[in-house]
Amino acid sequence: MFLFLISFTYFWVYEGDSLFKGISEGTVITKDSVFVGNKIEEFSWESGGFVSEIIKVDKDIYFGVSDEGLVARIRKDGKIDTVLTREGSLISLGKKGNVLTVGLSPFGKILFVEGSRIIDSLTVPSDNIYCMFEFDGDFFIGTGPEGKIFKLVEDEEFEEYFVTEAASVSEWTVKNKNLFLGTSNPGLVYRIGADHEGRIYYDPGFDEVNGLGFTGDTLCVSGLFLREGQSLGAIKFYLKNKEYDVYSGTPILCGEEAFGKFFSGESEDGQIGEFHRNEFRIVADLDESRVSALRNIDEALWIGSGYPAKIYKFTNKKLKEGEYISSVFKGGVSVIWGTLNYEGKGDIGFFIRGGKKGEVDSSWSKWKKIDKNIRIEEPFIQWKAAFKKAKSHLTGVRISYGKYNSPPEISEIRVLPPKIGSGKASEGTAFRGPIPPEEKERLSSMGFFIPDDAVIVGEGIRCIYWEASDPDNDRLMYDVFVSRDSKNWDKVGENLYESSYYLNTSAYPDGYYYIRLIASDDRDQSNPLRAEKEISFLVDQTPPIFEDIEKEYTADSILVSGTVKDELSSILGVMYNTAETQKLQWKRAQAEDKLFDEKEEKFYFKVDRKSKYCAIRVNDRSDNSKVTRIEF
Repeated sequence: MFLFLISFTYFWVYEGDSLFKGISEGTVITKDSVFVGNKIEEFSWESGGFVSEIIKVDKDIYFGVSDEGLVARIRKDGKIDTVLTREGSLISLGKKGNVLTVGLSPFGKILFVEGSRIIDSLTVPSDNIYCMFEFDGDFFIGTGPEGKIFKLVEDEEFEEYFVTEAASVSEWTVKNKNLFLGTSNPGLVYRIGADHEGRIYYDPGFDEVNGLGFTGDTLCVSGLFLREGQSLGAIKFYLKNKEYDVYSGTPILCGEEAFGKFFSGESEDGQIGEFHRNEFRIVADLDESRVSALRNIDEALWIGSGYPAKIYKFTNKKLKEGEYISSVFKGGVSVIWGTLNYEGKGDIGFFIRGGKKGEVDSSWSKWKKIDKNIRIEEPFIQWKAAFKKAKSHLTGVRISYGKYNSPPEISEIRVLPPKIGSGKASEGTAFRGPIPPEEKERLSSMGFFIPDDAVIVGEGIRCIYWEASDPDNDRLMYDVFVSRDSKNWDKVGENLYESSYYLNTSAYPDGYYYIRLIASDDRDQSNPLRAEKEISFLVDQTPPIFEDIEKEYTADSILVSGTVKDELSSILGVMYNTAETQKLQWKRAQAEDKLFDEKEEKFYFKVDRKSKYCAIRVNDRSDNSKVTRIEF
């Protein structure tokens, strides 16, 4: 959601990422537009707990409800009846032929069910049963807390089939006669081939994998990970040894492939997303906050929710109408609302409502249909778009209102690597040349942030780069300060209009320094507001040193070894050259611990016994280098 200032009028512009803040009612939400979505059928049934699994066995759909410990069946006529209850159990479902299998945790027990009748039961040598499946003609059980997979053998006993490095095995899918398994603690993906040999196929860095699927040859993985004690959801795609970060945000509880796409459900707003490599769409928005199960059955995506537990069926059939409700917007106590204008096509009607509180409750006004003018006085408002035709779509809404100042926002501040600059800052250096693509790629691979407009600058110059904006679209002005101890600050840049500043550090002693950036909107505001942000950076202009270079002679080669050290920066690499011609042929030396990434590293390399001399060059992460020469 963005605010723009034109003269003394602001506009609430609802487009782009802000569209995801709204609520879908039969519509699909993307970054570019909102349009009529797919048909979703709600079954008139609910209970406590959460739907933990959905499966089709023979001609019936079964689902398990954990915490309540029940299994229910959806009959052909759409009616739902309870098959069994085991109070307090966590339920997992599978099938063996045309027989439903029900896993009861933490009791380690499997029930075999035909229709609604229990015909047999077995005990598994693990407390928790997380998944059950058939693969290559055999029946398997994924368990916890030891991350084991068991196979059911002919004498109705279980044998240990495979042991993972995780605590539990909870997800599975099959691709090209290979079995893929998802685990928790840690969240890994295993592959077991037709030869029944298993190995780790992909590590997404999750604590829990809760969804697996393939769209074409792309492996889609959903899961959870912990960051600073908070559980977050993420989705990653994996194709040809390349990883794609697709989503990171609210906790995700399940994922599934359907219609050649990957879907996931989250646990805060009851939303279901359709995920692609470069975008995602919100395709459903349930009343329940938790989407706990997704399963692709008979060309439909079956959905289970939690607290209360309910069942939905999402099909690929498009609706003819739908609604979209915006987030709540705060205009301010003295706001004067203006008009609503929109961009889109088709038959779209608009409604508005308002209130004195930031959350919608019974004190808010009822929805009122509007043509253009907003006749409402409340400081908080919300709008609704009603789509009447399948091809109708909305790309943006703009609402005008009275002046309301907001502080600037500094979204990014960085100190670029030595000799790299950006922008059109007037201070610091006169030399700016284009950066070669291979150099930009090299720096990016080292973990440095390199902006698109990066240029090469002179020795000793450090570029302070930032990104800032103002919610009111006020013009911003910047001051830059530098400090050695983060307490005593010197102003080095004042009243700057650009988004970068060149600081000459040639005379600065080596060590860590601090930058403070202050952004203010006083160019357009009589009562300006400001924002500030700090960052530290390293000045290191001293090259590494060589120590203890040794030579060990053999019949046909010479082994050269030694140590390189740097006081402040990690060693980036060691190169050597034995060429006797003018053409340098630098080769990489090996680190004793396999990787150059510390301030002190031991290195070694071999050269031909006939070599007469060798040049050795060491580089550190701050782009300092030193060359030494040895003779043989």
